[in-house]
Amino acid sequence: MSSSPGLGTRLRLLISALDDAVEQIYREAELDFRPRFFPCFRLLMARGSLSVGETARALGVTQPAATQTLQTMARAGLVEAVTGPDRRERRYALSAKAQAMIPQLQPIWAAADRAATALDAALPHPLGDIVDSALAELSRHDFRARISEELKR
Repeated sequence: MSSSPGLGTRLRLLISALDDAVEQIYREAELDFRPRFFPCFRLLMARGSLSVGETARALGVTQPAATQTLQTMARAGLVEAVTGPDRRERRYALSAKAQAMIPQLQPIWAAADRAATALDAALPHPLGDIVDSALAELSRHDFRARISEELKR
């Protein structure tokens, strides 16, 4: 057995390195914003308001994960509950505070995108392409099934 950390550990280290760097940039800009907010925030910017279920489906995450992120964003004052067309449905929209942050966030996002492109260019294979390929392959044949097959060998 290999003494190096497993794939999951290495991926978490990579995500941590990326997220920690972006979060430091937000702090330096004195913005109360976290990398985990980015997908929901951008989605709400584009669509106005969404239910938890719509958010989860659009981002490809579970409803509990979407709920947790939206609730954390609500505690930070970035989203607010709004009434949808069906008054029983709870929806979320960006708050006035969030709207006011957009001009400060957009240059950071653009710089992060350029930095990611530069990172891809510095690697033997673009990281974004590898991640996309891995996700596509796992959607065809999930990792649990792969582990089960290996256990039968």
